[in-house]
Amino acid sequence: MEKRYLSPAARSRGVVRFARVWARAIVGASYPATGLLAVEERLLGLTERLVDALLDEPWAHEPPTDEPPTDEPFADEPFAQEPFADEPLAGEPAAVGAAIADYTFGAADALAATIRVCGARLLPELGLDADGELTGRVAALQGALAHGYTRALRERILAGQDSIHRAAHLATDARFQMIFNGAAIGIVLADAAGRIVDANDAFLQMLAVAPHRVHGRALHEFAHPDDAAGLRDAHAAQRLAGPAHLRTELRFAGPVGATVRAELTTTCLRQADGRGEIQLSMIVDVTERHRLQGRLHRQARHDPLTGLPNRTVLAERVTELMAAEPDRRLGLCFIDLDGFKAVNDSLGHDAGDRLLVAVAGRLTAALPPGQLLVRMGGDEFVVLLADTAGIDDVTATARAVLAALAEPVRVGDQSLSIGASMGLVERPAADGDLADLLRAADITLYQAKDAGRGRWAVFDAERNARQVTRHTLSTMLPGAVERDQFIVVYQPIVTLGEQSGRVRAGWAGVAGGAGVAGGSGGSGWAGGVMIGVEALVRWRHPRFGLLGPEAFIGLAEETGQIVPLGRRVLELACRQAARWRELRPDGAGAPFVSVNLTARQTHETDLVDQVGRILDETGLPPELLQLELTESALMGTAGEPARALDGLAAMGVRIAIDDFGTGYSNLAYLRRLPVHTLKLAGPFVDGFASARGHDPDGEKIVRMLVELAHSLRLTVTAEGVETAAQAEGLGQVECDSAQGYLFAPPLPPGEITRWLRAAPADAPPADAPLGGARPGGARPGVDPPAGGRPAESSAVSVLPVPRACGAPTSGYVG
Repeated sequence: MEKRYLSPAARSRGVVRFARVWARAIVGASYPATGLLAVEERLLGLTERLVDALLDEPWAHEPPTDEPPTDEPFADEPFAQEPFADEPLAGEPAAVGAAIADYTFGAADALAATIRVCGARLLPELGLDADGELTGRVAALQGALAHGYTRALRERILAGQDSIHRAAHLATDARFQMIFNGAAIGIVLADAAGRIVDANDAFLQMLAVAPHRVHGRALHEFAHPDDAAGLRDAHAAQRLAGPAHLRTELRFAGPVGATVRAELTTTCLRQADGRGEIQLSMIVDVTERHRLQGRLHRQARHDPLTGLPNRTVLAERVTELMAAEPDRRLGLCFIDLDGFKAVNDSLGHDAGDRLLVAVAGRLTAALPPGQLLVRMGGDEFVVLLADTAGIDDVTATARAVLAALAEPVRVGDQSLSIGASMGLVERPAADGDLADLLRAADITLYQAKDAGRGRWAVFDAERNARQVTRHTLSTMLPGAVERDQFIVVYQPIVTLGEQSGRVRAGWAGVAGGAGVAGGSGGSGWAGGVMIGVEALVRWRHPRFGLLGPEAFIGLAEETGQIVPLGRRVLELACRQAARWRELRPDGAGAPFVSVNLTARQTHETDLVDQVGRILDETGLPPELLQLELTESALMGTAGEPARALDGLAAMGVRIAIDDFGTGYSNLAYLRRLPVHTLKLAGPFVDGFASARGHDPDGEKIVRMLVELAHSLRLTVTAEGVETAAQAEGLGQVECDSAQGYLFAPPLPPGEITRWLRAAPADAPPADAPLGGARPGGARPGVDPPAGGRPAESSAVSVLPVPRACGAPTSGYVG
């Protein structure tokens, strides 16, 4: 419960004002001035305690019950219910009520006056606005006051029963009559046959009956018809040999058709032989307390604005349906109003509230009987359908909702058009609890909003499973990097064209017969030699197995984990490339490694330092490292990213553009940035002979791109090469190198190591190495001056690549 605060001065003034108002309400304006002042002083301490309870302590709680809300405060209950069990209303307010009973300021009128003045004057005298929460607290406080008052009186009377008993036996009739007539609660004496012999004024006033209409009749004759028989039987059994004390709560017929709710305690005073001689009944009027509790109960289960049931009622109903028949089916329509926030922001919350009331009325009128309409809060509503036959039942409800909101809603002088988006779920009741049902509907609701609003979406378990998996992966990413669950596989990059033909004869049969293969059907294509590898990351997930980058790279970029992940991949790739270099004499013929770099990583201010540190730690020469960025990552690159790329190129690291020509190209960056290689995506390769046939226009585009690159002294690598015809065509247009499943899938580092160990150490270098710039001179602003970068010809690998036949046996996928 939210705490409210008043300044000490304001609080003190409010306490004094309320104590004065309270005193006059209890004793009346005509009370002597000196006596009134004494009452005010006595009430100051009680007022202080009430204010403490109102503003500071969560002292009252009303647990939900299964009793249906009703304007009639006296719903049927079992007759023999124990009325004196501990009640939930307790604490300071109840203690104040007990104190009022002890002070006896005007007897029974003190309680009624206190409840009335608390409701009308407590908040105003304290200077507090009567918002919904404080009004609810005042109502609960009133109930607790009544509870404490009646309990104190009841305990006093019970404690005095022994005195009454002794007084009766000692014939102290005068003292008994004083207590009997002065009591603030009803007292009735009945004889051994149960006939009333006397009743005090409090009882007569409670039921508005005259004394002559009471004498000689049984007490149960004044009870509510539904409670009369139970009281008659209980009193008869008590007189015979029943319990000494009978306690219950029941209803009496009050004045003018009203009903009085009362707590009844009957004590049987017995003769020496054990037979009942006198029945002493004490009746406490608890009508007001029950009325307050009824209002609190309804407030706890219904929305105060629209009057609709709330989430509590929905939970009770779903639990009830699931418990009754687990095999039954349920449907749920989760409704969110479209454009409601705009109404609140432009017209104010009062207009928003009136709109919600109007919408609730329309939906109530539109829905068939048996469907439960609930307001969840804000502009969200839920319709629960029981015993559905399928999703069609729920979509029919969704249509009814949209139809009900089709016409504009009149709010004041405004005509407001309002729509709704809905998430629909229909499933067996046993498939999860209410939380699962609401979660599924809420997820589906936002799918409907994403699809354009003013519509519904039906829950798709498979789609939800994918979203759950995506969420699971995103939460596990940080720990996966720390636990070293990521591995790197490598796809060979091979030479094409005349260079391949020159070295093919000397490398046939390398690596156990898996040597360079010619094209199928005698195409004459010459196999290539491996000059480098592309590092590709995989996640060895403990639950989902080996995952490709499409499953987690997007999540890593969204969550920022791409930076530590990219750093880890770069470390692994450089360390492995350094090991391969150690297999070649003086590092000659070692393959370079190409690592993907995201746009996010280029914005890291210490990227150049990171790369330099990793190269120093692993011992890999910078000319054996190539970093790949996509065109979209390069677009508009300026500031820190541009400085980072310049710094990396100056260090000797090569820069490649991945998927060139598939993004929003701006060829200006080819001159502005230190680019060394263009990588052509698979769609360009498809322009050559493939399963879809030959595309002459596509081939012309590739030829143009290769010529453009060569004119700028850039090398070209084609990706996704799958057929010998494609490789041959790429060689004919003088594409420098290629990678794809024709040559090899992504392989574990051990496979690459095996090839390196099987190949001769004195492999002849190529004339136009992929690791260096093409002939034609240095590029101003890109290539460093002579002597500024180590000769890159030494980094060229001319290892033959075996033809990949079928899927790799290692279990890795590309």
